[in-house]
Order: sequence, then structure tokens, then C-alpha cells
Amino acid sequence: MSYNQSFSGEVASAPVSSPSSTPVPSAAQLSTPTGKWRLHYRQYSLLVEKRSLVMGALLLALLLVGILVSVSVGSAKLTPWSALQAFFGEASRIVNIMVFKIRLPRVMAVVVAGAALGLSGCLIQTLVRNRLATPDMIGVNEGATLAITFFTLYITLGTWPWWAAPIGAVMAAVLLYLLCKNPGEQGYLFVVIGIGVSELMRAVGEFLMSTESIVHVSSVYMWTMGNFVGQGYETSVPVAVLLLLLCPFVVYLSRQLNVLRLGVSSAQSLGVNVNRVQLSILMLAILIAALGTAIGGPIVFIAMAGPILVSYCVKNRIVPLWNAALLGALLLLFSDTLVRVLADPHEVATGIMTRILGGIMLLVFLLRDKGSAD
Repeated sequence: MSYNQSFSGEVASAPVSSPSSTPVPSAAQLSTPTGKWRLHYRQYSLLVEKRSLVMGALLLALLLVGILVSVSVGSAKLTPWSALQAFFGEASRIVNIMVFKIRLPRVMAVVVAGAALGLSGCLIQTLVRNRLATPDMIGVNEGATLAITFFTLYITLGTWPWWAAPIGAVMAAVLLYLLCKNPGEQGYLFVVIGIGVSELMRAVGEFLMSTESIVHVSSVYMWTMGNFVGQGYETSVPVAVLLLLLCPFVVYLSRQLNVLRLGVSSAQSLGVNVNRVQLSILMLAILIAALGTAIGGPIVFIAMAGPILVSYCVKNRIVPLWNAALLGALLLLFSDTLVRVLADPHEVATGIMTRILGGIMLLVFLLRDKGSAD
């Protein structure tokens, strides 16, 4: 859990001997700011954001319920109670196969991808201070897609080359950073250049697919639309492990990211190496987004909607990194379950549903901003 999301990052110093006669107040004697809880451990204390912690618990509970509902729906319908019995080892063999072998692998792939997209979207939006600056808008997802498309079509490996996604994402990021070296100060320009990079990467990927036969590119083409068909533990497990390994770096950089919200000059005056921190956060967000894209393709809407909705709920008091990841997983799981129900018995890409929801949400934001401007 990030010190910026659920914790304020304020740790009381340990009592030390002072040459003066004035005693150093203990952690228990320190006043607790409004809206926070103070947790004590020996001589240390930690401030916990109440709203963020409660929201995180609520999102986690909703996600668990969503997983139960998702494994219950499909061509062969189960009741949530039957699915719950399978998790407790009390279901029949047929139900166990349906839950653990067929549906749960896809559901877990969706959850991991959604969490990665939500987290990376929050990192980039906060860094650039622009709600439109998301991995799917600035070319990161398309760069990852291009790399996987290339390895799948031209280098026969026998397995899904999910590991190629960070390569393509980093290439797109390097191009983007060379064209806009100060993302924190040029948010609008960063987004505009990112859209151009995204379109370039998408066009190159479509050109590569157009040079191959339809039979050869059919599965890749469906994946580029944001499809989780056939995705399971062989991809989601290594991706989840890598995401967990990146979490300590997120925790470390999140405190400096919170300082960057005050502006570049303020952050520099507080001792933050702005250029190094900006580049580190950008590369970290790109790697996380690439790992999410490696599972289900270039999914849109999740990286934008998750951080926006969470920030609205926590009143922008903190950088809601982990709550954005939870909400990203929940939104993508909802989209995947909804498209399975509405399109049954046909198979429709989840990315189509996220585009519909994302378009509606973007129109609502634009109309609201237009109304406030009038």
C-alpha cells in the first residue's frame, strides 16, 4: 500500500535525547489531523487517510463479488452459490472444471490487466497533470502491441510473446520523451505528441498485419481489439509476478510524485531531483502499462476512468495509486462480464465495450466542462 494513497507518508520521529530541558512529545501525544487515523508502532506513528482506506476496502469487496459473479455467467450458467462452493471445494467435478479450468483463468487475466492499466494511468496523469495523458493516448499501449504483433507474425516462438510488450512500450516512450522532454511542464503538448506517436505505432502494426494472410493474422487482429479469449495463467501469472516486483519502486517514487503535484519549482525547493524523478516515474508507468497490454491488448478507457473516478471520491487529497489499480481491475472485469452476457453465444472483444463506455464517459466530461465554462 502506497504511502501516498492510503497513508500520508508522515512518520513521527523516534524520541531522542535532547540537550535542552524541553521533552520531545511522544507519538501518542501528537495531534491527529482531521480525516486521518494515526497508527502507532513503538516510537513511530503513521497517518492513515480514512476516506482512502475505506474506499480501498469497499473496492476490494466489490472486486471479490465481481469475480464471483463473472465466473458464474456464461453459456453454461451457474449460480453464485455454486461458484462459491467450488472455491470452498464443495462443488461437483463438472462445476470445478468450469470454474477453475475455463472461467477463472480468464477472469484473473482481466483483473491483472485492469489493475496494471489503472495504476499506470494514475501515475502518468499525476505526472503530466492532465487527465487525458493515459497509456492508450500517448502511444505506450500501441508500442507494446506493435512489438507483440511483430514477434507473433515474423518470429515463430510457439508461445505468446507477452515479454515483448515492454520492448515496444519503451521504444514508444523514448520517442515520446525525445519529442517532449519535460512532461510535467508541457502536459498539453505531451498528450498531443503522444496521440501522434500512438497513431504511428498503430499504422505500422496494421501494415504488418496487412502483409500476411487472414488465417495467419486473425488471432492477432482479435487480440489488438482488446480480447481476453484464450488468455490464462501462462500469461497472467508471470505478468502479476513482475507487477509485484515493481510495487516497491511505486511505493518509493509515490512520495516524490505527491510532492511534484505542488509544481516543479516547489518540488525543487523541497530537494526533489525533478528530471530524474519524472523520468523514473514515466518509465515505471510505461512498464506497468506494457505488462497490462501484454495480456489483453491495447485496452482503452480503463487507464483514464480509474484514476479520475478515484480522485473524485478521495477529493484529490492524495495520489490514489492503489485504489486506482483496484478500480481499474473492477471496471475491466465489469466490461468483460457485460460483453460476455450481451454477446452470448458470440465472442466479442472486451475492448469494444471499454470503447463504448469510454466514449460515453468522455462526452459526459466534455459536456460538463462546457456547461461550467458557460
